[in-house]
Amino acid sequence: MSRFSALTGRASSRLAWLGAATLAAMTLLTFVDVLGRELLSAPVTAKVEATELLMGLTVFLAIGLTTFLRGHTRVDIVISHLPPRWRAAFDSITYAVSLLFVALICWRLAEWAAAQRSKGDLTQIWEIPLWPVTVVMVLCSLVMLAALAIQWVRAVRVAAGAEAADDAGLPSAPGAG
Repeated sequence: MSRFSALTGRASSRLAWLGAATLAAMTLLTFVDVLGRELLSAPVTAKVEATELLMGLTVFLAIGLTTFLRGHTRVDIVISHLPPRWRAAFDSITYAVSLLFVALICWRLAEWAAAQRSKGDLTQIWEIPLWPVTVVMVLCSLVMLAALAIQWVRAVRVAAGAEAADDAGLPSAPGAG
């Protein structure tokens, strides 16, 4: 399990770096568009189209690392006062539901990518095929699914008493192993 966790950590970390690059590209594109619009009266063609694609990629590329590091917002006012094994039991239920939802997202995105490819869906101005972007979103969702599976297994083990709970509940750092 530790090798799978290390692999998931490395993958999610590298995808997050790509997400940071897409965010930087989106920022640069907006900067160039504003300069072009104000100084040259020549805005970037299809800036909105490119920004939409980059924004979707930015979110999906970063979500795996956020999940791996348990960075999602949690409201645990009541649960935080319970013993560690009880907290882990509640976490295992939450992770199981999350696994189902993310698996559903992966499945539907994969179907959507296949439909986009078969229909030949393109962006309106630059005519960029949409299905490769959706496939990247599927792959990123699979990394998120792997991170959730790791956390679910750990929560079940802690709830069953087979593993000790640490205070932070965080897995090891990405790439550690």
